[in-house]
Amino acid sequence: MDTTIRDIEITELGESKYIRPFSIVFNQNGIRRKWDCIKAHDSVSILLYHKDKDAFLFVKQFRPSLWYHETGGDTSKIDENTGFSYEFCAGLCDKEGLEPEKVAIEEVLEETGYAVPSVNYITSSFTGLGFSANRQSVFYAIIDESMKKEQGGVVGVPAALGFGVPEDEKRVGIFAHCEKAVDERALGGFEVGDLVAGLVFGSAK
Repeated sequence: MDTTIRDIEITELGESKYIRPFSIVFNQNGIRRKWDCIKAHDSVSILLYHKDKDAFLFVKQFRPSLWYHETGGDTSKIDENTGFSYEFCAGLCDKEGLEPEKVAIEEVLEETGYAVPSVNYITSSFTGLGFSANRQSVFYAIIDESMKKEQGGVVGVPAALGFGVPEDEKRVGIFAHCEKAVDERALGGFEVGDLVAGLVFGSAK
């Protein structure tokens, strides 16, 4: 799978199946106020612990919004690190009627190739309170190599780039060994509350 990012172009936002911008107007303390908001899907994230490797599994993804923040939209700045982050396996709750637990199980298989029979609920919180306030539910699962059914990885942008092992960070499934601290770049794609809750929970296990 070729994961190289090429030909970045910034365009105006037209109709989107993922977000819908709108405004809320209200009175507060005698003042008429307007607040711009975005309607967005709820989501799930899954902390994965590989019991044989004694390691957590993160997914490396290209995030266009992170790239824009890091470069200011300079389309000449494209390399193998800018705009990439290490994240929990995660996905949107965009299938009507599908419970978050089922979404989480599907995302684990799609992004990492592991078929988990179930996931354990940790917590949930609202993210993007300033503009969207969509809910993210955090789950936990234990994996081993007997559960590996597919290569994993999603074609597209943003995209999970596939699965890898600790010594091969050019692939996307990156094992972060429990005794090693996660560096600042690794925090790029995490909602901080979910990261802390997930890792504290995982460390306790």
